[in-house]
Amino acid sequence: MAKDDDQHHHHDHDHDHEHDHEHEEGFEDDEIVILEDEDGNEHEFLIAETFDVEDRVYAVLVSADGSSEEGFIFRVEQKEEDGEPFLDFVAIEDDEEWSKVEKVYNTLVEEDDDAE
Repeated sequence: MAKDDDQHHHHDHDHDHEHDHEHEEGFEDDEIVILEDEDGNEHEFLIAETFDVEDRVYAVLVSADGSSEEGFIFRVEQKEEDGEPFLDFVAIEDDEEWSKVEKVYNTLVEEDDDAE
């Protein structure tokens, strides 16, 4: 799993989100998220899965067009703009936070592998 800042994520975090807000967290697995890179190019991702670490929600995003099999982990934050709530997918830049998230994610993957 790649650390999300390897994706050259644009840090203004202005993202369009296409979803129904059916889950308590405000998103569903397999929904499309559009992220803008630092060059202003938009990229479509699918939310492959979500998980919690220390009261924060994280999402694994994968390329919607299948151009890459690599996934990226982002912290999911609920924000509001002009009175409208939206979800923001934030790059994990803190090494300590990344270490905790990676450890939890790897444990989840191992549990899934053991269940099969």
